Amino acid sequence: MGPAFLKNKALRKKVLEWFYITVGVAIASFAFSFFLNVNNIVIGGVSGISIIIKNKVHGYDPALSILIVNIILLILGLVLLGKEFLIKTTYGSLLYPAFISFYDWLYKVLALDFSGNSLDMMLIILFSSILMGAGLGMVMKHGGTTGGTEVLQKIAFKYLHVPFSASLFILDGLVIFFGLILNVASLQITLYAVVFTYISGIVMDTVVFSGFNKRAVYIISSKNEEIKNELLHKFERGVTSIKATGEYSKMAREILVCVLSSREYFRLRQIIEKYDPNAFYYAVRASEVRGEGFSYDV
Repeated sequence: MGPAFLKNKALRKKVLEWFYITVGVAIASFAFSFFLNVNNIVIGGVSGISIIIKNKVHGYDPALSILIVNIILLILGLVLLGKEFLIKTTYGSLLYPAFISFYDWLYKVLALDFSGNSLDMMLIILFSSILMGAGLGMVMKHGGTTGGTEVLQKIAFKYLHVPFSASLFILDGLVIFFGLILNVASLQITLYAVVFTYISGIVMDTVVFSGFNKRAVYIISSKNEEIKNELLHKFERGVTSIKATGEYSKMAREILVCVLSSREYFRLRQIIEKYDPNAFYYAVRASEVRGEGFSYDV
C-alpha cells in the first residue's frame, strides 16, 4: 500500500465519521422535536432543561436554550478539559439545536399532531426512545457528542473520579426531578421519562457495540493441531495457545483461544465436531474487539 492509498483511506474514514455523526444528530433531534418537545417530556440533559425553560418562560425557543447552555458548557469544558475534546463536541453541540430548530419549523408547516391527544403515550415513548438511543449511539460510536451534560460528566470524572454511569444517572435524574417539582411534567409523564431514559440507554449501547458481535472461543481437544490448522488457513484468524492443567487428572493440556464473528463460530462448531466430537469448548460474547481483522482492514 502506497502513501497515497493510505492517505485516501484515512480521508474516507474521516469523512464517513463526520457523515455518521451528522446523521446521528439528525435522528436524535428528530426524536426531540417531534415527540419529546411536543409532549413536554422532561428527559435528562440539556434537552430536558430546554423543555423546563420553555414552560417557565412563555414563547422561549427550546433550540435557543440548548444552544446557549451548550455554549456555556463548551467554554467550561475548554477551560477545565483542554482543547483536544473540543472539535467534535463543538460540531455536535451546534448541529443539535440547528436540527431542532429546523424540525420545529417543519412540524408546524406540516401541521402534524404527535401529541398524547392523538397517539398512545407508550407508543410515543417507545418510538422516541429508540430513535434517540439510535441517534446518540451513532454519534458516540464515531467519536462525537451532542454536547450538553456529557461535558459535565467528563469534568466530574477528571476532577472527582465519578464514573460516567453514576454521573449520568445523577445529572439526568436531577433534571427529571426538577421537571416534576416545578410542575412542568406530571407524575405520569415523569415516570414515562424514566422509562424513556432506560430504553434509550439500552438502544444506545446496542448501537455503539453493534459492530462487535464477536465470539471468543476456548477449545480443549485431543485434535488441537487439526483444529488450529483450520483456523489459521481456512478462517485466516489468529489463534493463541494457553498451557493449562486439568485439576482432576493433573494432566497438562493446551487451550486454543480464537476470536471469531458469529457466522464463523457456527462453522467452527462443525469443524470441532468433525475432528473431535468429545472436545470441550465454550464461547463468550466479546462486546468489543480491536485489532487486525476487526477494527481496521487487513
